[in-house]
Amino acid sequence: MLTNIIGSMVRFEEIQPGLQARTFSAGSGNFTDFNLIGVVQRGDISIVYEDEQHNVLGPSIFCLPHKASAKILVPAGSQIWLIGYSNELTNLVMGTELDSTKLEILMQQLTLTQCQKSDVNDVFLPLLKLLNLEISFTKNRSQTIICAIIRILLINTYRLTNIQSIKLNDSPDELVLQRFRQLVEIEFKNRKPVRYYCQELNVTYDRLHAICQRNLQKPPLQLINNRVLIDATTRLKKPSDSIQTIANQLGYNDASQFSHFFKKETGLSPNQFRKNNTATGSLKGSNYEYNFSDWP
Repeated sequence: MLTNIIGSMVRFEEIQPGLQARTFSAGSGNFTDFNLIGVVQRGDISIVYEDEQHNVLGPSIFCLPHKASAKILVPAGSQIWLIGYSNELTNLVMGTELDSTKLEILMQQLTLTQCQKSDVNDVFLPLLKLLNLEISFTKNRSQTIICAIIRILLINTYRLTNIQSIKLNDSPDELVLQRFRQLVEIEFKNRKPVRYYCQELNVTYDRLHAICQRNLQKPPLQLINNRVLIDATTRLKKPSDSIQTIANQLGYNDASQFSHFFKKETGLSPNQFRKNNTATGSLKGSNYEYNFSDWP
């Protein structure tokens, strides 16, 4: 049974015991763009992820992060459930309460959680049946209810997981900042607003603002502007480039817009900076000594 709901934002599939082995691909096919939760009800499966094969004995739960490329090998006789939700629904699924950070940690990489048969029968199966029931209401199904059920599934998974065994190279804040830096590096010349980065990162403005302030002591807009200034000051040191050319290269329609931005940020006009710049790149003579070393 494969069910598509809310466009392509949620997928729900029950794999009944069969006579032949089957293979499902995460990060492609029916689960191309999804965070994935799997409930192994009966038997065992194997997951090939990042060139490693993990043998998963049922009953158990596994989670795969957004767009993770993996193969799920289901032998004959095994029974599993697969629930996929698009990254667009992450905010609704994760919520904003204290549990949110725990759930984010759970979904940041492959996590495997062994459980008891009673856990599956008493906790997860009722939720899966409720999810299936809500999906069946094709005319008036509720996205809020569906996301709430998935959230409860994840909370119960987290409760069963030895979270200390989940090895993270980076904290949740650092992961968001890494992605934010990458996006800024790609888009800073296109003058994208902060809301664009929030949408791409699938976080609220308040959360991105809090992460940037907490870790870098600057709001997101200032960090984006700082990246523009890095490029601007480098180009201004080349006398061959006109102010208009530099403005165009940085996404400004005319030199006056660029000059206004540059003076607001540095206290100097582009021409003044060009005259006063030093080999170290400091803004000599301005009231705004800037250190670019923290970004990107």
